[in-house]
Amino acid sequence: MKHILTIALFFWIVIVLAQTKLEITPQGLQLLELKTPNKPIDQLVELSKSWAPYYNKKGYDISEVTANSLTIEARVENAFYSYNVGVKYNHDVRYSLKILFREDKKYTLTFSVKEIYAENVLMKTTLADFFTSEGKLKDDFRDAKPSLENTINKIVRSYTDFITAN
Repeated sequence: MKHILTIALFFWIVIVLAQTKLEITPQGLQLLELKTPNKPIDQLVELSKSWAPYYNKKGYDISEVTANSLTIEARVENAFYSYNVGVKYNHDVRYSLKILFREDKKYTLTFSVKEIYAENVLMKTTLADFFTSEGKLKDDFRDAKPSLENTINKIVRSYTDFITAN
């Protein structure tokens, strides 16, 4: 029994580490291409519409719906944190997740951060502001980048798990 649990734990770790993770770069977030679950495209679009209220309990918008694509926008509270003079600030973001199902049994996810809020006030900060003109991460965003990447990857993982499992 102990060996079975060890093997199961090993495979679970391999699966978790094998998942593609989005990373914030000076150019934004890269496009994510995944294998489409073995379901008809119209069913995947409907599952995507069902995921939106499942994950975004405080509100969401679905737009640009076609036979094989849609865009989901929502606001995430406490999406990331930053420090200023030793004080921790939590930030909300409004994100957009554009989903495109293709005939070649693959789909693409385009994730973007549309707006960043600090204490319910819209900031002028964008993801590009996290970096210097040389592409290096600014010290002010040393904590913000990994915490926002963690939130983004949780959203993407929730979506991919939802359409695969249902």
